[in-house]
Amino acid sequence: MRVLKFPRRLIRKLETPDLPLEALESIRRLRRYLDELEAACMIRARRLGASAADIGEALGITRQAVYNRLHALEHRTQTDPDFVIPDLEETEEIPHLDTTPAAKQ
Repeated sequence: MRVLKFPRRLIRKLETPDLPLEALESIRRLRRYLDELEAACMIRARRLGASAADIGEALGITRQAVYNRLHALEHRTQTDPDFVIPDLEETEEIPHLDTTPAAKQ
């Protein structure tokens, strides 16, 4: 899974309390980044076979809330041209480690 580059410059702006408007803009942009990353991870988890209950447990929400978020993601990708879900599979693959008993010999 590809790790998206964390926007450290936004965090640095949050550490400057004397510029509250810049900090607020950074918070907005950081939320968008985290929304996109969460969406990508939820979709990837589903593709890898995770249930809505598994995803909900990881996020601290109910299974139904996961279904609601997935539905909202589908709607948002169709209506918000600026919302992009990163493709976490567009990366160099980490070699799969075969842990079957035959492979361990």
